[in-house]
Amino acid sequence: MSRKDTLKAMLTRRTEELPDGNSESEPAPQPISHVRSGAVGAMGRSLGQIASAAERAKALVASGAAVVEIPADKVLGSFAQDRLEDEGAEFTTLYQAIKDSGQKSPILVRPHPDKADHYQIAYGHRRAKILAKLGRPVRAVVQNLTDEELVVIQGQENSARKDLSYVERGLFAVTLEEQGFDRAVIMSALSMEKTQLSRLLSLTKSIPKSVIVAIGPAPKAGRPRWTELAERIAALKNNARLDDAIADPKFVEADTDQRFVRLFNALAPRKPAAKTNKVIVKADAGQKIATVERTSTKLAVVVDAQGSLEFGEFVASRLPELFRQFEERKETPNG
Repeated sequence: MSRKDTLKAMLTRRTEELPDGNSESEPAPQPISHVRSGAVGAMGRSLGQIASAAERAKALVASGAAVVEIPADKVLGSFAQDRLEDEGAEFTTLYQAIKDSGQKSPILVRPHPDKADHYQIAYGHRRAKILAKLGRPVRAVVQNLTDEELVVIQGQENSARKDLSYVERGLFAVTLEEQGFDRAVIMSALSMEKTQLSRLLSLTKSIPKSVIVAIGPAPKAGRPRWTELAERIAALKNNARLDDAIADPKFVEADTDQRFVRLFNALAPRKPAAKTNKVIVKADAGQKIATVERTSTKLAVVVDAQGSLEFGEFVASRLPELFRQFEERKETPNG
């Protein structure tokens, strides 16, 4: 079979793969050669070529080509963070599955551009983390990828599984922009058009990163809720309420979606205090005997304790009688 036919077979071969790498078969390891990647921003190829290379690399993983075992301590994360730390229910389920049945699908890595004999993850971060916790080697396909190819693969793999939350996608986009990647590359990595990307970047930048990290991925909170949270943060006169809410032990102990809700509610606009009208009541001799406080919903009579305590007790004892007189007056015509 020619090389062209072999590549075509790789790209068209059907495989069944569960979320975050749990396939039904595992190919035998094969050797592979390594070459260092290009520098950030060195886009020697067109975006179409980058996307094509990304698809070829993913096809190699799907076809089971060139799988090797690498010690977990030699597998390092991508330079572009796409996940917030959160070992929730999904992570626990995946951990137990790998612990019980082993790693069913290899991850994709490239030779690390700055550390000899180390590798950098394109996708499969959770699997690598779990295998490190279990003290097991990582099964991986090693491909020579440029920085652009790596982030396109990384972003498209997560988008295909709809695995990243809205705010994680935002942080990934901001990270790529800060790394100097072209907008076209970021759009390809996140599979979104220009307007969507601009909106995502603007919203993510409007929320302090420390707040996002404190909340975590919050997968149940979509763009509208994050947008409203950003507006509530912007409306604060100072950060006291924000800091207090994040430092609250109940916030710290909650899961990521509950943390979002707790902070969202803590920063809700406060209703303006009811306007109070105070009138001081004096006796004929001039001494203060009480203060009448009126708001739109209530009226309170506060008797001055220093000079009129006995009077206050007298009024309190007469309240039932006064109320009866009031009721009788309402029932009397022209009363």
